[in-house]
Amino acid sequence: MALTKSDIPDLLLPGLKAEFAMAYRNEVDQSIADRIATTINTTLPVQKYPWLGAIPPMREFVDERRPGAMAAFTTSIEDKTFESTIAVDRRALEDDQLDLIKLRIRDLAFRVAQHRSQLVVEALAATATTTGYDGVTVLNTAHPVAGTTYSNRVPDALSGNAIAAGINQMMLVPDDTGTPLGIMPDTLVVGPKLQWSALELVESPVVIYKGSTVDTSPPTNYKNIFQGRLQVVVSPFLTGNSDDYWFLLDTKRPMKSVILQQRSDVPVEFVALDSGSGSESAFMRDRYYYGARARYNVGYGLWQTVYGGIL
Repeated sequence: MALTKSDIPDLLLPGLKAEFAMAYRNEVDQSIADRIATTINTTLPVQKYPWLGAIPPMREFVDERRPGAMAAFTTSIEDKTFESTIAVDRRALEDDQLDLIKLRIRDLAFRVAQHRSQLVVEALAATATTTGYDGVTVLNTAHPVAGTTYSNRVPDALSGNAIAAGINQMMLVPDDTGTPLGIMPDTLVVGPKLQWSALELVESPVVIYKGSTVDTSPPTNYKNIFQGRLQVVVSPFLTGNSDDYWFLLDTKRPMKSVILQQRSDVPVEFVALDSGSGSESAFMRDRYYYGARARYNVGYGLWQTVYGGIL
């Protein structure tokens, strides 16, 4: 039996699902979300994290094991439901504009995947005002640790001296027993406004000292001590009030400063309201809808793995 134009929407849907899945996976593989946040898969709408805190340091096994008590810190993350939907006129399908529709589906997948990174970066930007597991804001000048306090927040603009001070401070943070945690920042996160300054500070092989009106020394080139130590991540979501913010992160540790929690039993879903689904819109207005739906959210992990300049 020959195909008619009305058969196209039903035959197209499997192909559009494949286009969406491929484009989504490609974007997720390149996303910064999994690089700067800890991804946790869960099957619960609200996941509790009662084990946040310091892991006991190694000790000599003399008589018997001495397990460290679970820290009295807990936090929980409740997932949220997100969606994005596009409308397609039925005539566009019938007029063989399939390649254009596939482009829109790929762009839909891009926006869905990008949203994960957006939430992670926005969570970083909110660390100065959001409470962490230890009862104070994630970025704070007085985190209580081992009978004293430690700071992971400064009001300083991005500079070589500020980066050096931040690296030193992060390396000195101890666990609950006073033993250094071994934090070593490896990533610098900035927004578009600071991207060129960050790249110059971190990735330039040499630094040129140009002198000033006070110091009339001639220009001098010397090796950049930060080169190779930090990777610059530029996010378009550090804008507006947070365009001058900068963050040092230790992204090598299993538990990072931001947690991206997603439902393993509810994968990202691509769905359609078209003639095959019996859509009222398809029947009454000749319009089909294609959309994505997902459940995830962000929260906070170890404050020790982040250091921020909040102006």
